[in-house]
Amino acid sequence: LTGLNEAFVVDRATRDRLIAEHPSSEEILKPFLRGRDVKRWQVNFGEQYLIKIESSENKNHPWSGKPDKEAEKAFAQTYPSIHAHFEPMREALIKRYDQGKYFWELRSCDYWKAFQEPKIIYPDIYEHQSFAWDASGFYSGNTTYFIPTNEMWLVALLNSSLIEWFYSQISNKVRGGYMRAFSDYMRQIPIPPATPQQQKEIETLVTRILTAKKANPAADIHKLEREIDERVYKLYGLKAEEVKIVESASSSAKATADTSRKATQTKGGGPDE
Repeated sequence: LTGLNEAFVVDRATRDRLIAEHPSSEEILKPFLRGRDVKRWQVNFGEQYLIKIESSENKNHPWSGKPDKEAEKAFAQTYPSIHAHFEPMREALIKRYDQGKYFWELRSCDYWKAFQEPKIIYPDIYEHQSFAWDASGFYSGNTTYFIPTNEMWLVALLNSSLIEWFYSQISNKVRGGYMRAFSDYMRQIPIPPATPQQQKEIETLVTRILTAKKANPAADIHKLEREIDERVYKLYGLKAEEVKIVESASSSAKATADTSRKATQTKGGGPDE
């Protein structure tokens, strides 16, 4: 939570201007994702950037520990173009609840470093499993969640038909058939034992999907996803009749969701992004 996205999240043009006005801005302007930018398998970067000024509780800045007026003077000297960018929103920045030791800082966060590491990222609301792999160090807001991990194969597991079926059994749906990604539900997903070889084979499929999607976002990856589903069924030891239950429920759920989504779109609604 920034407490004021209008101030801390900027588009590409604003980012470029702030850097042109003073090069110091570049070190704190980080690529930023919203929930709507996180798609199934990969992210669709919307050229949004976070002005990342950590709380003095997390990082020692040139202004940290100084009285307010002296601290702001040091901030303005360190990041002059950012300070000027904040000035028209000064009152709102001061009044916001989510802030650090000073009004130009973000709230304290224990996991800043985790954003820069490999992770599985997903939106807080989705219609079908929408887990993406991120090894590019994207930052994101409170419309996303992420799992720090080097195990790429888990993206395939989480995007599988079986896990979508399982998750639909334990979570609540919102308007239009969308599901909410709450940690209390996510932590209930059982991870099956998989040998290093099995993990590597599934990871290879993920890599093929990511390569295809990078070349063409509309690439047909149905066969690869089908192979992942088959491998996931085997990992959990499902019998043929159990697979039929999952796939029958999955087909029915997708049809219902499509109908609900069309009705919602006709009424002009939809989930928040």
